[in-house]
Amino acid sequence: MSDSNNNPGPPPDDFSKTVPNLNRRDDFDNVDWDKTNYNFPKQPSPDEWGKTITNIPPINTGAPDFGKTISPGSQPNSDWSATHAASGGIPDTDFGTPSGESDYGKTTPYFQLPETERLKYQNLPPTPTEQAEQEEKEKQGGIPGWVWVVAGMVSMFMFAVLVLLVVYLWFMPATSFQITLKKAPAGSDIRINNVSWGVTNPDGSRQFTNLKVERKTLTIIHPSYECDTMIVEGRNGINEEVSANCREIPVKSTDDCGNIGLGEEDKAERCYRAALEALPDPFTPEDLVKALNILIINFESGKYDIPSRRLDALKKGASFIQKLPPTVVLEIGGHTDNVGSDANNQTLSENRAGAVKDVLVGYGVRPEVFKTKGYGPTVPKTTNDTDLGKFYNRRIEYQIVK
Repeated sequence: MSDSNNNPGPPPDDFSKTVPNLNRRDDFDNVDWDKTNYNFPKQPSPDEWGKTITNIPPINTGAPDFGKTISPGSQPNSDWSATHAASGGIPDTDFGTPSGESDYGKTTPYFQLPETERLKYQNLPPTPTEQAEQEEKEKQGGIPGWVWVVAGMVSMFMFAVLVLLVVYLWFMPATSFQITLKKAPAGSDIRINNVSWGVTNPDGSRQFTNLKVERKTLTIIHPSYECDTMIVEGRNGINEEVSANCREIPVKSTDDCGNIGLGEEDKAERCYRAALEALPDPFTPEDLVKALNILIINFESGKYDIPSRRLDALKKGASFIQKLPPTVVLEIGGHTDNVGSDANNQTLSENRAGAVKDVLVGYGVRPEVFKTKGYGPTVPKTTNDTDLGKFYNRRIEYQIVK
């Protein structure tokens, strides 16, 4: 719409004096202008101008101050009657027909939006429909881009860590060593620099790895042995092999092997070892069974695992059982006290007898030498009314079957 301050308003409706601002050809002499259809394309509604791109530059007609003319579509309900038409006609070349004949059906509007208006319409926000379509595309687009970025960064980090680890392992010098101990009593507690490192295996060996390179003091502790303390000089990357030097502890003068009380399992083992060593050569199965029954295996309550410190005693007993004639068969009987149900104690006694047989067979005794039987609490050795009585009743007992 034109500037209202300089707009004289529309001319009077005197059409006899109105001159069209288009060049009129000769064959239009008899045209009824009131009924003439100029075949201009239908102009878009005001809200559609933001999406219209004009592709014909404005005609420089030298007309006065076009800055006061507002293009159609810039505001709704434009008052075209208040717009002054440019003086002069529009040349035929502006209508784009190669033959020179005007083709009004193909005429493109030559209006150009002002610069400020054009810039405003270049970055229009998406319509709700366009926004919904964009969101739908993003949902169907699979994994978001940021996930790939994070995955790439994590992969690079892990690769860097791997490279550093390989470099460290390849180029860094060894800073540790290991000790392999042999010929120690089975189930011995091993201490290095007065710190417990576990017990030896059933064969009396044990390997200790990743030890700091320095002088190590190796101590072997067993209730039935005295072992020399060993000093090991640690060297980078070296496996130091050492052999234990141990001696059985003899029966003490104060040991009463005929009277073993609660908590005196270590004394019972010393007596057991002494009895085996005192057997005649050759010995009878009855002599052997009497010596074997001195040993007390102090199972934990409700368990049938043989304590590691009793393994070496069974190893010694196995060496004597192997000397029996091949026709002899021994029964290993498991017994419990009366604590708990009879059914549970029956199962527990069977498992304890089986565990002892497995250890003896592991030390070289033929499986055919043994039969196992669980008695539960049914054959007590003494009363179950005292802790000492229960201690005596929880036992492994050997008998001659054949």
